[in-house]
Amino acid sequence: AAFVAALLSPGPRLGGARVFSKAELAKFNGVDRSEIYMAIMGQVFDVSAGTQFYASSKGYDFFAATDGSLAFVTGDFKNNVTDDVSSLTPTQLYQLASWVNSTYHAKYVYKGLLAGYFYDARGRPTPALDRIHDLIRQETLDMRKRQADELLYPKCNSKRAKGLNLVWCKNDMVPRRRVVYGGQERCACFRSVAVADRDPNNRRYLGCPETNSTCHRDPA
Repeated sequence: AAFVAALLSPGPRLGGARVFSKAELAKFNGVDRSEIYMAIMGQVFDVSAGTQFYASSKGYDFFAATDGSLAFVTGDFKNNVTDDVSSLTPTQLYQLASWVNSTYHAKYVYKGLLAGYFYDARGRPTPALDRIHDLIRQETLDMRKRQADELLYPKCNSKRAKGLNLVWCKNDMVPRRRVVYGGQERCACFRSVAVADRDPNNRRYLGCPETNSTCHRDPA
């Protein structure tokens, strides 16, 4: 999770950065000016090298000259091109943070910060960004715990087709609905009924005999 550490501990690349207003950023659209800038999580990048994506009439031109952080996650490019990410879950914020470093800092030129949801007019983190950092830190810890949990209790196999929605386990293991760190739920396999049912974080699938290795997934 190196990108999380980089996001949470801004280094020299963020120090003394230019702070753009939204009106200033709006001019860098490849039309009013030749350069194309965009922002993600309040960090501004020159994406002119990606004109095949961000130039006018291209597939992601709605990201040019603005911060559309919410739409990066939701995929709603009509209604969610905004920097307000208050509706995102910790896992989604973690994913968004990964794109900042794994894609944008890696491929494009960092130009500064955008005054708005994430930074104020002086480039200082807003209370909203402080909260996001806290959520990402906790999600990082929860993710590691979930990974360790999967080593103990493997993921179920699943199949959805022709009205079927099945989960199953190999080697005579039994499937259970398991609530894991961060409140997420997954299907996990256990080596015996006794092991599966002694943990209050596990629930049987409705209508599935306790010893079955295959169950119908509960309706949403």
